[in-house]
Amino acid sequence: MNVNSILCSVPVETPGGKLRRKRSEGPSPIMPKIAITSLNHWTVKNGFKQCKFYDIDMLYPDDKDIAKFFSENDADIVGLSAVVSTSYLQVKRISKIIKQVNPRTLIVCGGYLTAAADTVLRKTDVDVCVVGDGEIAWTGLLAYSANAYKSNTKLRSEELLKIKGIAILDEKNDLKFSGYGHTLSSCHMSFPSLEYLKSGLLGNDKEFQNYFRPFYKSETFLMDDRSFEKGRRKMYCSIHVSKGCVAKCTFCQRGSKGYTTYNLDDLEKYLIELKNHDVGFLSVDDENFGSNKKYTYEVAKLFNKHDMIWACSGVRCTSVNKDDLKFYRDNGCVSLKFGIESGSQTMLDIMEKRFTVEDVRKALFSCYDLGLYSPPLGFMVGMPGETLETAKDSGRFLGEIAAKLRLPLKTLFGFTDIFYAIPLVGTPLYEYGKNLKLIGNSVDEEEAYLKMVSNIGAYKRYYINFNGAPMSEVVFWDILVFLEATKTYVKLMKGKEVDPIKLKKILSINKNQSNNPHIRAKDTEKYNRNKKPEKEVENIGIGGMQIFGGGGGDEKTHTFNKNLITNYIKKNVAFNEQIAKIIPKFILYPIVRYALYAEYLAQRFFFKDTNNLHTVTNSKVRKDIRIQKEDIEPTKTTQIERSLRSIVKRKFSKKKVDYINNPVDALIGGP
Repeated sequence: MNVNSILCSVPVETPGGKLRRKRSEGPSPIMPKIAITSLNHWTVKNGFKQCKFYDIDMLYPDDKDIAKFFSENDADIVGLSAVVSTSYLQVKRISKIIKQVNPRTLIVCGGYLTAAADTVLRKTDVDVCVVGDGEIAWTGLLAYSANAYKSNTKLRSEELLKIKGIAILDEKNDLKFSGYGHTLSSCHMSFPSLEYLKSGLLGNDKEFQNYFRPFYKSETFLMDDRSFEKGRRKMYCSIHVSKGCVAKCTFCQRGSKGYTTYNLDDLEKYLIELKNHDVGFLSVDDENFGSNKKYTYEVAKLFNKHDMIWACSGVRCTSVNKDDLKFYRDNGCVSLKFGIESGSQTMLDIMEKRFTVEDVRKALFSCYDLGLYSPPLGFMVGMPGETLETAKDSGRFLGEIAAKLRLPLKTLFGFTDIFYAIPLVGTPLYEYGKNLKLIGNSVDEEEAYLKMVSNIGAYKRYYINFNGAPMSEVVFWDILVFLEATKTYVKLMKGKEVDPIKLKKILSINKNQSNNPHIRAKDTEKYNRNKKPEKEVENIGIGGMQIFGGGGGDEKTHTFNKNLITNYIKKNVAFNEQIAKIIPKFILYPIVRYALYAEYLAQRFFFKDTNNLHTVTNSKVRKDIRIQKEDIEPTKTTQIERSLRSIVKRKFSKKKVDYINNPVDALIGGP
């Protein structure tokens, strides 16, 4: 059918904001827009004309450029791919420009943002939200556009609601939701078309190279000697070999159910195509690599057949055993990253991880025994139920990991932060906040929230306190993890020496990261890095590290003085092994805790630093919302009863989801 359709990627950066880091900068390649390429593949397969692609995320055009594009490219229907819910302001901006150019264009929004479909539809120029997997719904909308919408811009809700995965406002301005969309079966899934990705750059082929990076930009590949073998192709890129996840973590957005894999013959063809772009390294960015073990073994064989060195960034610890790890290593794997999240079993249960701390330990230590690098960087604090004790549990586990690696903690965490939980729409964590009236339930209140969390990262400066802990505890959690980890590391390393080979490699990684513009944006100390001796590289970035991590936000920069205490503690105390040996916890921990709290108060009242979101959102802390011990007592509850999802159901007696009569709640809770 002859429908003029355009698919657009959506940036997360605040509209009008200057990019903190160009798409060409940083250690990792840009992830291909797999949702958009899949939509187009399904479009053509179903007899429609190919969708034009406008890669707004990669090109980062201003308002005039966007208006010019849509003036020159008339569209019956435009799809905006809002992959993450922190892109609300960009969706609002782009949809407004499109409607100004052509009021008759049907604007469709997909991606995780659509968990807030009621607000998106009422507060932006979006006409239709696609919730969940979008391929089948998109072709249904193309057919609707061809047959109905062209002649009449008024939406015909009765027709639209026949399409699964659709949320709209009907003729009475009520939200209607047809239920979560269908997922394509494995045989219909497609790998990204590189030519189609290039078409979205409007002739700017230089930007296409952002999908690739030299392997030596990645820490994971630097840790394995095989990366430096003669004759190996030097570039690496992101790839997916499965879609979906078998888990339902309570902090994670989930727009659809199920776990599907790609056709192996198609994978081999794609690998051959990547080799034409000098790709010899792969970053497998699946959410849940390895759940289908038989399939994953075949994938590993294909990678090895085509001489690919590879690493995985999303693996469940219960998806692998030592034999699996050995097989992957022997077939070119250099690194597996597990979703650790916490060293506290209480917190793992609240997150609904459905595994134990021992499961994580077994998977990590098996990797280390086999020479596979598994960075322990996935720790997170701040979920409901977090306490000083659970943070200490995480610290002890982190210290144990560092001792197993025989690497000082400051070399592992000199360039990174402990993540803080963010309530994203479509998660049980967000639903928890809605039920507690911490977010607000009106459309205006939800829009204010979506604006506030546009372009934020999982860092303390953006923390929103759904936990109920006093702020003196909140600002201490991450440093407490480091303090406890250091004490544990010192204890376990007694009589042992640091691994000199691993240390040399990790220092090389730190030196590499110090040249990352994103790190330099957080670093306020001025010095010539080229003149730094290698032995000092391990401290680069710690002294000038901005409080509450990096992330996006606006162009404001935190000055060193505002964060003097945190920076000093992180550099001189948190990883200081002598302090860990000499000063008892009952003296050290209260001093650090209230020093950090004093800094928080200074930021809030004296500096009035609104760029630190937590100083705004946590001005009033509700201690009554803290999860009680009886709700998560292991002797009185099952593991699933300790999940935040179960706690929400118990506390708020949520009724069975009713898509027809209660669509807002159906969207908030996820499928």
